[in-house]
Amino acid sequence: MKMLNPTKAKFSIILLLIFILGCGSSESKKESNNESFDPIGEWEYKVTTDVSYGVITISEQGNSYAASMTTEVFGTLELMNLSLEGTTLTGDLNVGGTPATIKCEFDGNEFTGLVSAGETKFPMVGHRAN
Repeated sequence: MKMLNPTKAKFSIILLLIFILGCGSSESKKESNNESFDPIGEWEYKVTTDVSYGVITISEQGNSYAASMTTEVFGTLELMNLSLEGTTLTGDLNVGGTPATIKCEFDGNEFTGLVSAGETKFPMVGHRAN
């Protein structure tokens, strides 16, 4: 059986430790990012199926959140029954007399989402406004 020279053995151990520490630290960052996520502020969005865009404004209201969504066609829409679980925001809105729901999944300063009105679904993307 061939033995590794001491330099190669030390190098292998160092690489293994770096790998183990790297795996542990990335999990901790992910957990701490989810725990410290703050949705308050303005989020620019674009509905990807057409040229619809605007701003979602999220504010703190007591122990919960309030939000509104500006649109170029329907003006400002209030989001009702707002819920934030982890980094997922859901809410209801009335779009020109049609009930709809919105669901956004935040990842840092960006999000992907979906506006659903009956059977019709409109994908959206966005980012935190500067």
